[in-house]
Amino acid sequence: MRPDPFALPSATGARFALLMLSTVVGSVLVYLWPAGMAGGRFRGPLAVDRVGCVNDARRSVPAVDETVLTERFGDCVNDAYLSAVGRVALMVALLLAVAVAAYLAAPWLVRRGPVVPLAALGGAPAADRIREVLAEAGQPVRVDVATLRPTTGARAYGRLGRYRLLLDAGLLARGARDPRALRGVLFHELAHVRNRDIDITYLTLALWWAFLLAAALPALLYAAVEPKMITEVWWRVGLFLLVLWLARTAVLRAREYYADARATAATGDPESLEAALADRPRRWWRLVSNHPDGPDRVAALRGEPVLFRVGAGEALGAGLLLGYAYPLLSFLLGNVMPGTTFVRDWVVGLVLGACAAAALAGSAWRAVQHALAEQADRAPATWRAALALTAGVLAGQVAVPAMPEVGSWAMVAGAEPMFGAVTALALLVLCQVYLRWVVLSAYTRLRGTPRPGRSAAFGVTASAAVFGLWASTWFMALAMLSSSYPTWPTLGIAVGTAVLNPVLAACVAWGCLYPLAGLLRTTRGTWRAWLSGVALIVAGFPAVMLPLHPYLTGLLRDGQWWTAFLLLGAGSAAATAACGLVLGLWRGGRRRVGEAAVLAGAAALTAAPLLLIEQLAHLTVLGCPAGVLPQCLSRVPTPQLNGFGGAILALASVTTALAALGAAAGALAVHRRKRTDEPFRRRPALVAVALLPALLSVAALVWTGTGTFVASTDSFTRLDDAQVAELDRYAAAIRPGSITRPTACAYSANLSYGVGLTELNTVWLSRLSTGAVTAASSDDAVLRALGGEAMRALHAMDLPRNHRANRAIGNYCVIVAAAERVYETRRREPPAS
Repeated sequence: MRPDPFALPSATGARFALLMLSTVVGSVLVYLWPAGMAGGRFRGPLAVDRVGCVNDARRSVPAVDETVLTERFGDCVNDAYLSAVGRVALMVALLLAVAVAAYLAAPWLVRRGPVVPLAALGGAPAADRIREVLAEAGQPVRVDVATLRPTTGARAYGRLGRYRLLLDAGLLARGARDPRALRGVLFHELAHVRNRDIDITYLTLALWWAFLLAAALPALLYAAVEPKMITEVWWRVGLFLLVLWLARTAVLRAREYYADARATAATGDPESLEAALADRPRRWWRLVSNHPDGPDRVAALRGEPVLFRVGAGEALGAGLLLGYAYPLLSFLLGNVMPGTTFVRDWVVGLVLGACAAAALAGSAWRAVQHALAEQADRAPATWRAALALTAGVLAGQVAVPAMPEVGSWAMVAGAEPMFGAVTALALLVLCQVYLRWVVLSAYTRLRGTPRPGRSAAFGVTASAAVFGLWASTWFMALAMLSSSYPTWPTLGIAVGTAVLNPVLAACVAWGCLYPLAGLLRTTRGTWRAWLSGVALIVAGFPAVMLPLHPYLTGLLRDGQWWTAFLLLGAGSAAATAACGLVLGLWRGGRRRVGEAAVLAGAAALTAAPLLLIEQLAHLTVLGCPAGVLPQCLSRVPTPQLNGFGGAILALASVTTALAALGAAAGALAVHRRKRTDEPFRRRPALVAVALLPALLSVAALVWTGTGTFVASTDSFTRLDDAQVAELDRYAAAIRPGSITRPTACAYSANLSYGVGLTELNTVWLSRLSTGAVTAASSDDAVLRALGGEAMRALHAMDLPRNHRANRAIGNYCVIVAAAERVYETRRREPPAS
């Protein structure tokens, strides 16, 4: 049974969104140079505005307070960058305006040459045959004939719902000899009208020509003013031209396959279309051509699943766009929204990741549709697409220019290849897990559903958003590793950020509950297996901890709370991993690894609050009698109390991951050739009621972890006595005028940056204090004032204020150093004769 290619959303729309985003990102790369935000020369309005900020700060030093000076200088630089971003946005708007103008002019360009309406041909045999086909199709479309074109082509054109067909004179002559071929061509062009892809076609072509005229050509002309642009930008522009061309051809080729499928469905006569394609041989340049070759289209008509594959080429293009565009847009958004690192990364990751993943998710849903229609034993393979997506992201990260305050994989890999390999492997695992999850979600939703289009549209949108947030977490980890030299403690902080991130935790919960809802609705035994997993975890934790009671009692008696908490967490992890293994052996199989992992993960999420209650019960019984429990807990060190909600969230995240891994391992050990249960349909209301315990559990976990996450990222914090004494020692070490400005800038740039998750980082105070002391000891009056403000913010434990001061220090050092380089270059240039 052949699947209906129009039952699910087509690939054309998602690919067009990728093309449009690629055009915008490529133009941003070019426009950063004339806007003054990139390049080796310190020129342009941005340079003038930034130097003006430095001069204003130097004039204001004797007259204003350090806090006021920091705020004024920071606001001045932010306004300068905001103006530059506005200029870039204006140039991008100009490019889009050129694209719109090209789209509006397209019908006129298509009709060049002598063109007459079909009625002017009177009763010619070919004209009568065309009228018969139009009457058979029931589509009242105006047909024009290009009388001086001897070729056998035809095209649908127009704009905004006013569409026409233009036939070459050679096609009418061929139609007189071969009416069947003429019929196939006409139904194919009418299918373009019915598919409503004509506007997308000419917008695609318009975006291509707009990029050439409004981005590539100005870049070539600007290179005469800025020669460094030739070596630093033009090869990147060339790479983007290749990406744009491939995205352009992907849109145009997909629409041809869909038009063939529509024409075949309308006529029930694929032979007529095959006859029309008989004179189109295979070409060696077919992979970069706008139209597929005739043999490829004939193969698709005969059942080749061209429209039902998870393509590696599409994944590579999406990865290139994601890896390349993320630093650029993050840099621009950081200038529009300074000091909002997490919000900026989430927004950029959500937009880019969603657009890149939408095409892949749609392809995965269509591949599952084909597998279900063919009753295939194996699920669609995704490892090639995962490899291509990973390679694309890494290649984009290598090609992107270095952006201030934005890290990249190339920076990490260049500093420490081991960390580059670790982060690349993590990305590969992330991509493969994501694609397998999309395939599983599609299976659970498409099995027996009467409305697959609506389910697919929602599933693709939701999965694209999930991937966007997951991808932003990976990029945030790279930013942390790039902010200083990559080390294992920094990588641990990045992992801790991910584990304690409530938004990411909500995405993981959605990843478990969304396919679980589909399984509950279509697969018998899911409810029983899920609740059995919860019961196994709840019962397994006391069994695991029973042999450890004497050791745990000793830890609590000696006040070793952190070790006791780790022991309880390890017991929870062991119980959930064992439960996952049991579920995998029970419900799994080589064809059901994903189902087993989802069941185990959902069971762990549901059982997490119950595990917390059991852990508190262990503390009460073994170390704290009920009457003195508050006094016992008061002996817990302050950071652990402040991070209690985060610890709960971390426990849930780790146990969910371990349960899913255990279930996958158990499922792989079982050899089941086919399913043992038959699909059925359960009412949605019953599914919602069944999911209520899991939803309440997830809501409680996210709520308890959100407060800790917000409080631990660039917020106020409290110091113990030892930290206060350490801060006083640093303040006493300030020696104004003892360090030159270049030296102070070098130290402050490496040591002063926004620190997150201060509860976990044991060196953050030392790093920030050293940067502030170095700046405050500078021989530069402005830098000295900014360093003093950073130290005062540390004394007040106001980390947002300290971050603003550090950002001002970094901006001041960059602006002054760039201005000095320009001065030295001009001084060494020979005078003009």
